[in-house]
Amino acid sequence: MTLSDNLQQLLAVIIIMMMGFFLQELPGSNVLQSALPEWPFLFTLYFSVSSRYFFGVFSAFLVGMTEDVFLGVPVLGLHAVIYVLAAFIMLAMRLRFKHMSMTGQSIFIGILVLAKIIVTVVFESIWYSPSAHYWIALSIPLSILVWPMINLFFGFFFVKHAA
Repeated sequence: MTLSDNLQQLLAVIIIMMMGFFLQELPGSNVLQSALPEWPFLFTLYFSVSSRYFFGVFSAFLVGMTEDVFLGVPVLGLHAVIYVLAAFIMLAMRLRFKHMSMTGQSIFIGILVLAKIIVTVVFESIWYSPSAHYWIALSIPLSILVWPMINLFFGFFFVKHAA
């Protein structure tokens, strides 16, 4: 029995998001976790801009709430709001984003990751003690470098071939 296309897409998105959360929360030091690329955020941005997945603002909200639960943020909804705004921006400029060069796309993704980091650091410093290290800034260039690989991966493995 074959699965419908929508169910296959849903399963692919769920598995890839689970992989992103696993990569984001690898066991290790807090410095290493902070310097890793923002995997769930990058996958959310890719799925939002890709027309082959039905990944909208509500899906981004669910991913953000899941990240809030995994990170143990005292106020639920911080990452959910960030993910919803980023997904809305990507959906609003989907056609412009797709026609950018890969360098332009990577820089735009880096700007969104920088905005996410600034909002979370400001929120942490207002509500509770901020992190003592600033290695989190390394996730910006790493996310910029990873974006073309994400495009290549999804473009290579999820192309529908005519039967």
